This record gives sequence, C-alpha cells and structure tokens, in this order.
Amino acid sequence: MKCNALVFELGDRVVGGAERSVAHPVVEASEDSVTGVAGVALWGEMLDRLGVVAEGDRRGLRPIGPGGYTGGECYRAVVETQLAGGEFLSDRSLLADEATARLRGGHVLPSHSTLDRFIAGADLGRAQKAAAVNRAMLRRAWAMGAAPAPGILTIDPDATWIETSGRHKEGAAFSYKHEVGLSPMVGVCGETGDVLGLRARGGNANAGRGLASFVDECVSAVPVPLRGRYQLLLRVDSAGYQAEVIEAAERHNMVFTITVKKTTRVAAAVHALAADTSTAWVPALGAEAKTGSEIAECDFDFAGRHLRMIVRRQRTSAGEQLSLDDLDGWRFHAIITNIDSRLRTVAEVEHHHRLRGGGPEEAIRQLKGDFGLCHAPVANFFGNWLWWHAAALAYNVARWIRVLALPEAFATCRGKRLRLAFLNVAAKVVRHGRRLTLRLPRAYTHAEAFIAGLAKLRALPHFA
Repeated sequence: MKCNALVFELGDRVVGGAERSVAHPVVEASEDSVTGVAGVALWGEMLDRLGVVAEGDRRGLRPIGPGGYTGGECYRAVVETQLAGGEFLSDRSLLADEATARLRGGHVLPSHSTLDRFIAGADLGRAQKAAAVNRAMLRRAWAMGAAPAPGILTIDPDATWIETSGRHKEGAAFSYKHEVGLSPMVGVCGETGDVLGLRARGGNANAGRGLASFVDECVSAVPVPLRGRYQLLLRVDSAGYQAEVIEAAERHNMVFTITVKKTTRVAAAVHALAADTSTAWVPALGAEAKTGSEIAECDFDFAGRHLRMIVRRQRTSAGEQLSLDDLDGWRFHAIITNIDSRLRTVAEVEHHHRLRGGGPEEAIRQLKGDFGLCHAPVANFFGNWLWWHAAALAYNVARWIRVLALPEAFATCRGKRLRLAFLNVAAKVVRHGRRLTLRLPRAYTHAEAFIAGLAKLRALPHFA
C-alpha cells in the first residue's frame, strides 16, 4: 500500500521545510560522451608501455580460438576493473560506457561471462602464468625508473587472512581465528612497497608453511640485471624461525633478521643476557627511543649456525597484561640475524627489523582495503589466486603511476585517494578533426598534474 501520510506518530513536529537545505536543481541526462573514470588515460598508457596484453598472450594465459578474447585481453580487463575500484567481475561495468571505450582505444572489454570463465576456470598453470606476467611487469617498471635505490633491498614475506562467505570456497577452512577463510602469503619489497609475489593457501595453513619456497619465488621477482646493485635482506616474523627459511636465505646470499619464537631455550638466553651485569644496553632508535627501550646482543646457536641474537627490552606500564617471560618490569623482544656486527650496530639492525610493520603492512592493507584482495570472488581455489594476482598488479601499477608520473605529494598515498584525485574523475571525451580529446573540468583541482603526468607516461619506453 502506498501512502504519503505518517503511518505512526513519531513525536516530532512536521514542518513545511527545513531552515537550511541543499539546492534543488532540475536533473536531466544530456551528455552522451562523459566518462566517470578519466584515469583510464593514465593507467591505460602505463599498461600499454608495460605491454601487459602481449606478455599475457606470450605466456598463453588463455588459449582461445579465432575470434575469441585472448588471455592478455582478459587479464588486462580484470586489472583495469580493480584500478577503477571494482571488487567483483561485474564491476567491469565501470568501463563499459561508450566514452570510456573510446579512451581504451583498441583494447576490447570482454563480457562478464567471459571474464567469469577466465577467472573461475583457472588452474594452477594459469595462476603461475599470471605470476610470471606480474614479474615481467615489475622488471619493466623498474627499468623505467621505479626501482629502489642501490643498497639494501628488503624482502618481507607475510601471511594474511581473507574471510570467505561460507565453506563452499575451495580451500576455505576454519583457522585459529575461528572463522572460515583463506590465508594467502604476500611478499613485498620493503623499500618501495611493490608486491614481489603472492601465493594462495588454504585457510588452515600454518603461518610458516611453504615460507622457504616462497622466499625463492620472491627473490626470482628481483630482476637479474639489477641484482648486483643490491644486498638482499630477508625480514620476517616468527613464522620464519625455521631452518628451511635460513637455508633459503643462504641459497641467495641474503642476510636476514628473523623474530624468534619464545621457546624455553630462547627465554633462557634472553634472561641470561638480562641478568648479566656486564651487558651493555644501548638506546633503541626510532619510536622506541621515546619509550626508553634499550638494545643488547649475545651469541645464539640455531639450526647448526652461530648467529647474533639481538634483544630489545621495554619497560612495562601499570595495567599492562604481563607475560611469563617478563623479568623485573621489562618486556623482551628478540631477533636472530647473520648481519656482521662490523656492518651495522645492534640498534640499527633492530630498528630496521621493526620497520616491517610500516611499508610492508601498509601494502597488505592497501591490497585488502583498496584493491581486490578483500575477498575470494569465485569458488575455484586457483581462480581466486588468479584474481589476487590481478589485484597485486593493479596495486603495483597504481604505485608506478604515482612514482613515475604524479607529484611527490602522491608518492605514498592510499589507493582511495589516488582514485578520488586522478582515476575516478569525470571528463568529456570528444572527437574532433580525427583527434580524440579528453576535456577535464576547469574546476578540477589536479588538472595540471593530470596533464603533466600523462605526458611523463607517454615519454616512457614502450616494451613489446
């Protein structure tokens, strides 16, 4: 029943109008050549320069007969959907209007059903081929100038948790969180935030399961011609406190810092160091310096290797929950490392290890909050893995655009801010004199930066 009268008494006085109100314009649809994602011009240029479609086709992402959409075209469409803010395959509609199609030029936009078959029909081979495409894109972007400065290159592998809506998702299982989901592993370059590798895992996977081989995978993403510029450093939490991970680091001549697990032997070594009156404690660096934290070290044998154990002690405060290994009002945190003491002091090594809670964690937050790592869109395990590879590439492309083309103020901004400022921008697309023109609004704050950024992207080398 339709009724404009009040159904029940609210106790409030109904008036004719509010004291202040929004404008009441006449609304009509009049323009047919307006796009809501003018950023297609930016990310489209970047994807063209990287050669995503050609690389995907070369890898055979999706064997297809004459007249069909190739794997490179499908993969690019999924990446673009996530760059535009889409979280589901149906969000390809963000790119489906006529004006946006003009900006995409000769690149086709497969239908929702085609993209669903591409993602949901994936197997291990297709997921691995997508990973190879992502490594090629990283290599080319770093050759364009997005590589970290020479020196230390830190590899930060970490597991994360993705909740799924029910156990019908392949691989989904109950975890220690008492929730059903999947637990992928993400490898990040600590200096830049680039995603080096991504591996899908079941929801009940131990945090350290497969970590050693995943380190090999992340190292393989570092371009071979550039490896001579860097000292690789593996930085990992207590999930990496295992002999296999140390062996993986040694295979690649890496130095490492690993958070220890609180075993009986570790606790005994820490307490012996704390009780020794001759121990030289030095102030911690960074944020911990303000809390009065101190650093010391001792020798420690693990997995048949003689290593340094670096311990940070921090004063406990009234009301804090205490743990069994607290001693005399101090809380202790320890790491092991093979970094020579002549190269870096204990405070420098510990401070660098603590930074893993910064950039790498931020990369995972962005992948989950601003791109498609927030959920598993299909039932197929490998299909979700393929979707997450596309999310990683979309995240990396967004970073490369910020670093290579946009003002420095946007170098580390979140994906949401990038979309509001440069990607999800309304503009008019017109064709005049055989030339396509993108007309940005005069009131658009970042118009000059947009135009300058596009010019910088067009000056980058073009990879086949």
